[in-house]
Amino acid sequence: MGWSETHRRWQVLRQLETELARADVPLPWSEEHAELFGDRATMLAMLRYRWELARDAQVDPSLPEAVLDEQRLRIDQRFAGVRRILERYANLTEDGSDHVAA
Repeated sequence: MGWSETHRRWQVLRQLETELARADVPLPWSEEHAELFGDRATMLAMLRYRWELARDAQVDPSLPEAVLDEQRLRIDQRFAGVRRILERYANLTEDGSDHVAA
C-alpha cells in the first residue's frame, strides 16, 4: 500500500470516528470503504487499532493517578462511538455477515 492509500485510509478512519461519535448509527459501509479496507472485519480491526493506538499513546502510566483518570476519561469520551460499534459488531463473521451482538 502506497502513501496516498495509507493517508486516505487514516483520513477515512478519522471521518468514521467523527460520524460514530455523533449518533448511535450502524456501521457505515460504502464502495470507498470496500476499496480501502476490503471488508467490514478489516475496517473494524483498523478502528480498533486506531483506538488502541490513541489510548496507548496518550495514557502515560508515569503520571499521577488523578491525571491518568482524566486522560482515560478523555479517550473514552472521544472513542465512545467507535467502542460502541466494536462491541456491536464483535461477532462479525469472516464472510462479512453482520451477526450483531445483542
